[in-house]
Amino acid sequence: MDTVNVTAEVVQADLRRRIEAGEFAPGDRLPKLVDLMAEYSVKSRSAMDRALRTLASEGLLTIRQGSGIYVTKRHVVHRDLVANLRIEHERAVRGEVPDHGLFETNTGVGDVEVTTSYELVNASPAVAERLQVAAGTPLLARTFKFAIAGLPHQVARSFMTTDLAQRAGLTSPQSERLGVGTMMQLKEAGVLPDRVQLRLEARMATPDEREALAIGPGTPVFEHWRVMSRQGVPVEVSTAIVAGDRVGYDLNIELADNQS
Repeated sequence: MDTVNVTAEVVQADLRRRIEAGEFAPGDRLPKLVDLMAEYSVKSRSAMDRALRTLASEGLLTIRQGSGIYVTKRHVVHRDLVANLRIEHERAVRGEVPDHGLFETNTGVGDVEVTTSYELVNASPAVAERLQVAAGTPLLARTFKFAIAGLPHQVARSFMTTDLAQRAGLTSPQSERLGVGTMMQLKEAGVLPDRVQLRLEARMATPDEREALAIGPGTPVFEHWRVMSRQGVPVEVSTAIVAGDRVGYDLNIELADNQS
């Protein structure tokens, strides 16, 4: 590096390049601060510190007090949203219960751990509007926390009325069965959805979401809302939050050939 006027911006740009090029691999510990300063000929400790904290805010670095600075581990998965719905619907219609979950089928990722919790909540305005119930209506909220190789990946929540949850046999986290998605659970309650509406939004994460996903303050998240309906009546609403640097979305749609 040029020994003259080396700024924090120059350092962070070069470190970003080296990380993206794989010179520093995920999980690698960076050299000590004094060694980085010597390597980049930076005399100002605050400038080097600013460069590192900027990269940490972008989610590229993780600063562990008393341990060091590491390249953030992350697993980027690709998900086909259309295929995901088709597979879940086909399983429900046929009553198929495979020995692996829908997430694994759709992404091809194997080392997935899902932690499930149940709670009764009052419908928020956003959920109530989508579920077409009054705000404050008691709902069953199921929370699914996904981790890949031990690292947080996604937090999903499903909402349905308490009477429908009872009909579906959803009384505790132990009611969940591997390979059985919400569509099949609803079918067992007599309301197999015939329409699904998806909405995908990008935004900055809240502090609670950053903690749950183990991401830096500069990393955005994708939030996808899903509303499943039967004969025009919403029966379940779900929302999922996933770090923006850990997912890629694919849409593979077959078009009918109308040419003569």
